[in-house]
Amino acid sequence: MVYTEENIREVLNKILEPPLALFSLQVQNRKNHALIEISLDHLEQKTGAVSLFDCEEVSKRLKEELDNWGEEFDFTLQVSSSGAERMLRLPEDFGRFQGLLAKLEVLLDNGTWDKRVYRLGPRTGDTIELTPYEKRGPRRKVVKPIQKPLSEIRKGNLFLEL
Repeated sequence: MVYTEENIREVLNKILEPPLALFSLQVQNRKNHALIEISLDHLEQKTGAVSLFDCEEVSKRLKEELDNWGEEFDFTLQVSSSGAERMLRLPEDFGRFQGLLAKLEVLLDNGTWDKRVYRLGPRTGDTIELTPYEKRGPRRKVVKPIQKPLSEIRKGNLFLEL
């Protein structure tokens, strides 16, 4: 048997209950073996991070379902959280994570792409308000927010302030 993203996704749709959701899924088939990598999202958690308990429960339930498919094919199953510094799905995650810090790859005025940390502000149409992040310190300066077209943001991850 060959495991596909489609048939694994069907099983996950039966197993996952809100607020848990599928963040990403990869299936790599090799001769008589498959590597199934699943990343979960917690829709009600501030950064979307999932607990170890949730990962274990999804892994256990999915393994039970896959074992019912037969023993002729071996698989390795990895279930994890999308993480607190997860990749952002642009532009839809901008609204969800408004107010949090994100490391974004943005187009600068000189035409080059640069990675910087910003606090995500409100999104209006095809524009988002970004406030450049300045680490707190004795000489913290006031930084004004900028308006950035979504088309000038290529990728990003949440950024944890420690």
